[in-house]
Amino acid sequence: MIRYVVDGHNTIHSIPLYLELLDRDYPSCLKRLINDCTDYCSSHSVKIVIIFDGNPPFDPPKGGGSVSVFFSGKERDADALIVEKAVPPKSTTVVTNDGAVKRMTGSEGCRQMTPGVFFQLIASPVQLDSRRNNEGRKRRGLTGQEVSWWKREMEKELKKKRKQ
Repeated sequence: MIRYVVDGHNTIHSIPLYLELLDRDYPSCLKRLINDCTDYCSSHSVKIVIIFDGNPPFDPPKGGGSVSVFFSGKERDADALIVEKAVPPKSTTVVTNDGAVKRMTGSEGCRQMTPGVFFQLIASPVQLDSRRNNEGRKRRGLTGQEVSWWKREMEKELKKKRKQ
């Protein structure tokens, strides 16, 4: 059976859908990731272990099903818990963008997956369509054309100041 060990906060911070919810309601964001994983497990023969930093903001679901949820607590780092839960490595895929976690679990023989690829795997078609539609929106920051315009304007102002 395939097993995924998910770096919970790293995954949330990598997926715009979760990030948007995180800004409004932290506990609901965590529950959304847990529910998405649970929905995926209900139709696939996999186990998912989700690990979050810190203490839970709600009573986490009890283990026993296909999805297990762990919080590292105040005294422990989630990375260490991820490495611990990634055993046995041959059937485990670790979901994270964290380079240190990738190195530690990869050296043990675990497969790696980015949160983006994992989300495409577990997300419903509606969520994927929503994500594609949001990608068309203007991203934060300036376009290349806007940067060029501002650069020209600043250079003009600098030339004026040098002449004075």
